[in-house]
Amino acid sequence: MAKLDQRRINFVKDLPIDVRAQVLYEFLKVGTSNRKIETLIDALAEEDGWQAWAVIHFYGFDGKSKAKYPTLTLKKIKESLLNVNVEELEEYHLATSNEKEILLKVNFTEGDGKDVLRTIKARQGQYKLRKVLLQNYQSKCAMCEINHPKLLITSHIKTWSVSSADERINPANSILLCKLHDGLFEYGFISLTNDYKVLYSPSFNFEGQGIGKNLTFTKPIYDMPSNEFLKEHRVKHGYE
Repeated sequence: MAKLDQRRINFVKDLPIDVRAQVLYEFLKVGTSNRKIETLIDALAEEDGWQAWAVIHFYGFDGKSKAKYPTLTLKKIKESLLNVNVEELEEYHLATSNEKEILLKVNFTEGDGKDVLRTIKARQGQYKLRKVLLQNYQSKCAMCEINHPKLLITSHIKTWSVSSADERINPANSILLCKLHDGLFEYGFISLTNDYKVLYSPSFNFEGQGIGKNLTFTKPIYDMPSNEFLKEHRVKHGYE
């Protein structure tokens, strides 16, 4: 997701909701190009497509979303936008660290008008969840000493695809991990007991990959990983 600077953010926020909704409708449903959108909407200046681009990217969409919502209505978009906290989106865009990894594992089923609001709100929710995890784990991987924000991942215990909306933003269903340990956890090469001891898959050659089996889970300040979610993870990956 492209990040907007303060000037572009202010431009989008100053536009009436009706104008923002019309831009998204033309792009998400009709598939109109950014440049063409600016010629169709009187409130926009012709700026080589950049004004339309700013609206589209402010709400978390990009070229892959073009014409992907065939059942979308202008009314549905407007209702969606009225339910979005623009201040949180602004905070996301102005964040100094690279937060793109928040969304790498987030998949949406496109084509349904409801997905417009779901997509936007999921982006907001994942950003807020990451902030909570960074605080809870003191900005450090729960399995090692890595603390660079670009190397830290919001790792779901119960995977995103099978989690409910509430579970997806529940800190007890997430662990802050570096990219290496996130990968090991995601594929079940490591797991955790209910008392947070690290389990190692016998099917993975840790030594051959140069990975030690001396990991210790560092507990968060708040929101301990849920035993319910940990059990699901162990069952899924054959530990019990």
